[in-house]
Amino acid sequence: MYLAALEDHARRLEVEQDQRMQLTAAAERSRATGEMHDIVGHNLSVMVSLADGAAILAANRNEHSTDALRILADTGRQAMSELRRVLGVLHEEQDEDRALSSQPGIRDLDLLLARVRAAGLRVTYRTVGGLDSLGSGVLLTVYRIVQESLTNALRHAGTGTAAEVDIIAEAGEVRIRVVDTGIPHGAPSPPKATAHEHASGHGLVGIRQRAALYGGTVIIGPRDTGHGWVVDVVLEAMPAPEASGELLR
Repeated sequence: MYLAALEDHARRLEVEQDQRMQLTAAAERSRATGEMHDIVGHNLSVMVSLADGAAILAANRNEHSTDALRILADTGRQAMSELRRVLGVLHEEQDEDRALSSQPGIRDLDLLLARVRAAGLRVTYRTVGGLDSLGSGVLLTVYRIVQESLTNALRHAGTGTAAEVDIIAEAGEVRIRVVDTGIPHGAPSPPKATAHEHASGHGLVGIRQRAALYGGTVIIGPRDTGHGWVVDVVLEAMPAPEASGELLR
């Protein structure tokens, strides 16, 4: 009976270990899916905005490239739609050999803002406090929140809008506030841009999930002025480990 109990206990431990491994793999696949949405979705949005702007310019000049540029922009929008669909499939795929790549941080924001400005979005950027002392996981979260917020501004308000990005680290917290001015008066709305889509996209869900990892509070919605959009996130400011060898992602 004693040996039988030991064998039963060993089997249970094996099952529990297998379940933990499956849960860990599922969490990694989910994380990879979110990262793919952030990176590919953002770059596609910039490409579509550039193509839309170039098409308008070409049309004003009566150039032959107008139709091709419009097709390019529509193809990019279709690609973004397909990307959202394929995200569900990625949850079913397993890539045990996926290599860990370096993730962007606060120093990469300058390059991100340069790309967004090149797409036509006017952005002002301000930081307050010692951001370099924060852990890499918090810095990655800050980067992704800014990236997704600006991507939404491009996608739903168009290149005529302007945005302000403020990142403030003080009193053990990090505040990320991204405010845009909305669609300019008299300007046409970007294709398929509605307030409902702005509020319910996969990316904004990702902002809430990322913020929750650091005890964050999130306010997302129209500005009090009735024109434009605001993303306001407050995170717990976890400092970087000094000599622990801990891997943060």
